Amino acid sequence: MSDPRQHSLLNIFWLVAMVIFTPVAGMALNYDVFSARSILLLLLWTVVLLIPYVLTRKKWLYVTAASLLFVDGFVNLFHWIVLKCPLNASSIFVFLNTNYNEASEFMAIKMTPLLLLLIPYIVLFAIVLKRKPPLSFQTRMEQIVWSALWLFVAVFFTDNIVHQRFLRLAVPDVERAFVSFFEESKAYKNLKTRNLYSLDTQLSTNDSTLVVVIIGESCNRNHMSLYGYGRETTPRLKARRDILVFDNVISANSNTLRSVMNFLTENNTDQPRPLDSCIHIFDVLHSSHYKSYWLSNQSPIGLWDNGVTNLAQNADVTTFVNMTANSSMESTQMASFDQRLFEPLQAVLNDQAKHKVVFLHLMGNHTQYNKRYPDGFALFEEKDDKRTRVINTYDNAIYYNDFVVDSLFSILAIYSQSHSDVRISALYFSDHGENVYDENDYCGHDYSDRIPNANVEIPFILWFSPSQREYLKAHDTFLEQRLHAPYMIDDLFHTLLDLSQIITPCFDSTRSFVNNAYNTSRPRQLEDGSIYNMQKNK
Repeated sequence: MSDPRQHSLLNIFWLVAMVIFTPVAGMALNYDVFSARSILLLLLWTVVLLIPYVLTRKKWLYVTAASLLFVDGFVNLFHWIVLKCPLNASSIFVFLNTNYNEASEFMAIKMTPLLLLLIPYIVLFAIVLKRKPPLSFQTRMEQIVWSALWLFVAVFFTDNIVHQRFLRLAVPDVERAFVSFFEESKAYKNLKTRNLYSLDTQLSTNDSTLVVVIIGESCNRNHMSLYGYGRETTPRLKARRDILVFDNVISANSNTLRSVMNFLTENNTDQPRPLDSCIHIFDVLHSSHYKSYWLSNQSPIGLWDNGVTNLAQNADVTTFVNMTANSSMESTQMASFDQRLFEPLQAVLNDQAKHKVVFLHLMGNHTQYNKRYPDGFALFEEKDDKRTRVINTYDNAIYYNDFVVDSLFSILAIYSQSHSDVRISALYFSDHGENVYDENDYCGHDYSDRIPNANVEIPFILWFSPSQREYLKAHDTFLEQRLHAPYMIDDLFHTLLDLSQIITPCFDSTRSFVNNAYNTSRPRQLEDGSIYNMQKNK
């Protein structure tokens, strides 16, 4: 006859096995970012969730506790498998800032046999539900054990609350990520109702000015022949003799949302400010009587109010050519090519405003790469093996991006021939890079512990009209001497003010890349807290 105590211990074993399955799997997947504390926290919170069941012996309370633990583990396990790290607020931002089509494209790249780990975890959950452990608070020994456990939990939680570290050290990964996300998302959502600030500004010129900011997407400069890549992926830009190509520029961030929110505001990595209360570029442009335009080939709708859209809506003219989603859960299966922005740009050029700043937000090299270019730009054939196919399609997207950016420069060059009185500055850069098997045999712009250089090394190209080149030369601004200078685009806010020749108290000349006072010795701290090292992983 079997011992009931053995059955009891076995049932408790199944529950504990389910609870620690995810952190143990995480330890095996990426030990460098694994924290043993995560196991302790899950066990402590298991004790907390079981208190109602132990005191009342009601089965539905046990099922509720087990289900909550299962969902927590499932979400985190999926994240560990796909991104090799525990769930974090950044991942939630990226997920909720995308649509179904982008999510499916992402999963097409991230599909891995390791997803089969979800099966034994689900099986464990089924066993846990079926084999309810006979936990109670009835015998003297049970009362002693449970009292000791509850006392330890109470002391642990109290200590972290008193020292104001409860969220950081006493909350499991998933819950901590969501709390951090909701706290930070308040600032993003407040951008939607935030009124423009009225600032003290003046223009240092009376000349007609046009500043064009071309924002690329997921472009790794190391896949551009313009920067020495072995394949001829950027023949048009490489052939131009009227551009300045800078080779030591990086992004501080590894995703679009954080990057855009930094480079269009006075916020930066070493001086972080609340995004809903810090000054952004449209505050300055409106205060200085510039007319601003936001032309985008990226969808304005995500699963929550898109932070970039909330910021862009402050432009005087906002145009989204890629209206591919009718609701937050709907996606389109149609590709939207960046050349669709040519016509809206022409409309801006025809606008009679004297001072203009126009932002063009490209789809660029966003996954899925083979949807980023027309068939005529499939320079490199798709192959059967996944690695080669992904690299070839990414390089094709770079090849098409070369056509788009070159065409935009050419449109401005043609315009400047008949509008020599307008001083034009145009800048192309990417919001962040993309790791296309360049480092760690990995693809994407997510990361686990440290940001790969491929995620942040971006192109940075300037084009000036003849009248603007003459103006810069007359004012002893020789940017040719700065082609190899270090720069990080979280300071782009100040560079844009400089190009627009706007004088305002929030402008810092030492942070403007086009200013003679620019500080080249600023440490370039990335979003993961590390200082960028150009030679890392080379």
